[in-house]
Amino acid sequence: MPRVKLTERFISAIPLPRSHHVLYWDTEVRGLTVRITRNGSRYFVFCYTFDGQDQRYSLGPWSPLTSGKLGSTSTRELAGTLAWARVEVQRLRGELARGINPQQQKKESRQARQEAKQQSAREMTVAKLAEKYIEEHAAHKRTGKEDERRLRGYVIPAWGYRKANSIARADVDELITPVALGGKGTPARPAEARQRLALVRKMFSFAVDKGIIDQHPCLRMTAPGGKLKARTRALTTAKELRLLWRITEPGSVWTRAPRAGKAKIKIRDQRFTQGEGDALRMVLLTGARASEVANLPWSELDLDAGIWLLPAERSKNNRAHLVPLLSQLVDMLRARRSAVAGDWVFPAKRGGHLTAGHLQRPLVQICARLARLGLVPFTTHDLRRTVETGMAAAKVSKEYRDRVLNHVDSSVGGVHYNMHDYEDEKREALEKWERRLEGMLTGKESNVIPMRRAG
Repeated sequence: MPRVKLTERFISAIPLPRSHHVLYWDTEVRGLTVRITRNGSRYFVFCYTFDGQDQRYSLGPWSPLTSGKLGSTSTRELAGTLAWARVEVQRLRGELARGINPQQQKKESRQARQEAKQQSAREMTVAKLAEKYIEEHAAHKRTGKEDERRLRGYVIPAWGYRKANSIARADVDELITPVALGGKGTPARPAEARQRLALVRKMFSFAVDKGIIDQHPCLRMTAPGGKLKARTRALTTAKELRLLWRITEPGSVWTRAPRAGKAKIKIRDQRFTQGEGDALRMVLLTGARASEVANLPWSELDLDAGIWLLPAERSKNNRAHLVPLLSQLVDMLRARRSAVAGDWVFPAKRGGHLTAGHLQRPLVQICARLARLGLVPFTTHDLRRTVETGMAAAKVSKEYRDRVLNHVDSSVGGVHYNMHDYEDEKREALEKWERRLEGMLTGKESNVIPMRRAG
């Protein structure tokens, strides 16, 4: 290995080696070397012997002096320069003289820092763990907003002040069971209980991965209440569909703003705004998810072509989805375009866009009021089931029904090879559904087959 009197100029001009790296030994300070690699990186290394074994202690990368650096000359010389490296090696040789191995001391210091960091993490409260989970994990999920809403609404108020490692299985059960079974005037909500348990489980799995806790408090834990029954509700009769159409009719008693008075807020919960009514009709005419419709920006629509292109980042299965828009829906959307301003098709009153909750909350109240007419309550998601059921009744094949609803084709061909958008097939399926719906709303079955869009 070459021995030279190291200078800043020499270090900067060292040619790149043919081998992996080369060490240049300084003749001024014993043990100081410069290590240069094939990619041009230059590092100061202290080479010494301790207990008969050769040791190498990395001091850090070489940093050339530049007049553009801030600070005084003495400050600049402490930032990886040759003068700094010589001073540092002299200090380390002093430790060697006292029987201290610099390399071992470095390892022990690093281990002590890691242990201190782990100990600090183990003292983390649930509130801080939840914030860490939201920032590092939930923020990158499609359902991250829902995770954040549940954590801030239910988990942090219950456990926020407690240490994360103090949460036991009994605490999780106490949080979930009242939701699953209900009681004291509160209805049972087994589906919501499962969602909360799944979120708590994910948060504590995240904590285990980060070394914040050692024991998972809800591993293999299931929500009480047994297996959920598969939902089968769909609007299949003309009476049900006519009621839905009436309560979403613009300007009807169900969409007009309530009159001022003491019961204004309560009455508002039992009505739709026109935007909410239009959004529900769009769900019924496309089979899209309520959240996908409520969050819809104008940028995803091409009204001239009659197309809605749902991007992968907004799709549940992370695949882009082309939704054909039929003429009735295009007319409704054009009317909204001229009536509302901003980026959102269905803007919220206080800014931003509607959410699925904006559609579901008044629907629950309205269904309760219409129960006297024999209407069985339904949810916004039941409208997707209504569309699938209606298309099946209109003799649309299952393959094309799945394409309309953007259900995942899990076959190898469907996942990796078939990139066809099925626009024509989906448009034909929705046209059959629209004709069936129109017939049930008017009491007249339509035999008219609409002409295909040109081009």
